Amino acid sequence: MRQMNPRAGLASVATFSLIFALWALPGAAWAEHEPIPMQAWVHDPILASVQISPDGRHIVAVSPQDLEAVPQLTIWDVEDLGSPPRRIDLVAGNRSRWKPVAAAWLNSEQIYVVGQQLLDVRVSGQTILTFNTKAFVYHMGRDRLAEPFGGGGTRIQDLIGQTALLDRLPLDDDRVLVSQTTPEGATNLYEMRLDRNYSTRRIFRGAPGASAFTDWDGNVRGRVRFEDRGGPRLEVDARPVGSNEWQTIAQFFARDREGLQPIGFARDPDVFYMTDNGGREFTVIREFTISTGELSEPIFAHSRFDASGVVLGTTRRKYGQILGFTYDGPRPTVYWIDPDRVALHDALQNAFPGKHISLGSFSDDERRAIVTVSASNDPGTFYLFDADTGLIELGRPRPLIDPARLPETQFVEYTARDGLTVPALLTVPIHGEAPFPAVVMPHGGPWARDYTVFDTWRQFLADRGYVVLQPQYRGTLGLGQTLWRKGDREWGGTMQDDKDDGAAWMVEQGLVDADRIAMYGFSYGGYAAMAAIVRDEPPYQCAIAGAGLAELRTFQRVTFEGSRFGRQFQNPTVAGLSPLEHVERASIPILIFHGNRDQIVPIDQSEKFHAALIAAGKDSTYVEITDYGHGPSLTPDKQAQVLQLLEDFLGSDSCGPGGL
Repeated sequence: MRQMNPRAGLASVATFSLIFALWALPGAAWAEHEPIPMQAWVHDPILASVQISPDGRHIVAVSPQDLEAVPQLTIWDVEDLGSPPRRIDLVAGNRSRWKPVAAAWLNSEQIYVVGQQLLDVRVSGQTILTFNTKAFVYHMGRDRLAEPFGGGGTRIQDLIGQTALLDRLPLDDDRVLVSQTTPEGATNLYEMRLDRNYSTRRIFRGAPGASAFTDWDGNVRGRVRFEDRGGPRLEVDARPVGSNEWQTIAQFFARDREGLQPIGFARDPDVFYMTDNGGREFTVIREFTISTGELSEPIFAHSRFDASGVVLGTTRRKYGQILGFTYDGPRPTVYWIDPDRVALHDALQNAFPGKHISLGSFSDDERRAIVTVSASNDPGTFYLFDADTGLIELGRPRPLIDPARLPETQFVEYTARDGLTVPALLTVPIHGEAPFPAVVMPHGGPWARDYTVFDTWRQFLADRGYVVLQPQYRGTLGLGQTLWRKGDREWGGTMQDDKDDGAAWMVEQGLVDADRIAMYGFSYGGYAAMAAIVRDEPPYQCAIAGAGLAELRTFQRVTFEGSRFGRQFQNPTVAGLSPLEHVERASIPILIFHGNRDQIVPIDQSEKFHAALIAAGKDSTYVEITDYGHGPSLTPDKQAQVLQLLEDFLGSDSCGPGGL
């Protein structure tokens, strides 16, 4: 790869969009403060899953022909980007149609593509409304769509026994590794030949509750299994080079919630990468040498955030080499150490100051790559990087959204009532003036977190004139063990205080009107919205709960019955306020919505909470969204329905006199 001077910028930035002029940014054509139209937020991405082929000659993506069309598997010739691409519909042998959601190269001729569709399946006399997933392989030379992974049936067994791609073995164009989960919960591994018949050969028989790791030559040499003797724990085993015997190299006890966890093998088959949060505030990355049992000092750590992974080369030129490390900063971040990656990243950063640069797939010779340039207020632009010609713009996933009309999201901190420092993401509208109306939007999980990447809900609300605060309340992952563990048994307690204290902080800053604040959350965030309305003197005018959990015993039962490991790992941390038990204390209006295909949080949680509120004479509105799961649906109209619910409720008397 040509070395670039980071201070000089890229040699050239060519502009050649794969997007028709119909989808060009409207910019000044819109009135200065006119809200961005709904379609801009909810249509299927114009480009998704964009990858360069290993030989650098083709680009694959999931892409519709226009804003109203169903996405297709789409392939461009890199040397002739001006010509119409090849487009393939996902139609199975039984003539069922599938919506493509992801694609990846198996080699320079064959593409792995995943499709989804709605599925109604009968189990024990009941109909379960869910979604089905099926993998295909498209062979360019034969113009053939094959179904070597099976699946796509309408029985519950078809859902359990799905086959999935495990490793494309970049150095071998003729075979890949796939996995298949049995009804008993065991995962078997197979070698699949990329021949006309896609023949398979089992290379590893798994055990229930265990997972396996392959080294860089495709050999199964690592596994994680559950053990209960001496306390529930996960044991990490490895096979030394040249041996078929397993030896335990690490243990992770559920009660401790800290220790070594595997990432995968280094190119050296004697070295295993591990994350380690044992006895420290932030997770680090170490190397474990199997033959000697030696655990290295941290090879990567960050002073404020958890280290999360190792970036290893998958091209023939840099196969297995350490290219960088990842950590959970304000956004998921790669710390590049490979000189070529550093040079390219720095040059792109100079060309696009203030933007987030993501280096995607590379050709085997590393002379071509897919690059994404985005920001907290920018859904992004895909580019083809060519070492000889510079950048070629491929297009934007959401071309009707102009970043200039949206605010950037800031990583901030405030102090909770007990003195704890609470990180948060703050998004302030670029039109209007303080004090603004505001929405406090807690994330799901709760063992999760938010990032300053583009977020549709956040930016939609900001575009409609609301300040959006996303508290990274105690119980949040990735920001240190102290913040995470302080959420234990504090559901509806100090976890909820953190959200209310965030609302108070915005008022103290003169940013927000104290009488114009709402809470909106989804999943655990939906629980938080339910809890908000039954707590004393809530600082909110109204609340919106999406797919919320109304009674803690449901979550406790799931974590207790799900696995013996979960009984000690998470179940003891779940305790506190159960909103369903306190509906008589509700003092503000609430909008509740839930998808009828949600298989994560039972829809009866929302139904029971709404019914109890109505019975208690409280102000509650309930909407069931058909064909909607626990989050995004297969069709844009369902996304639009959710956003329209938010906009209408917050802006109407339903949220209180005059709305927000």
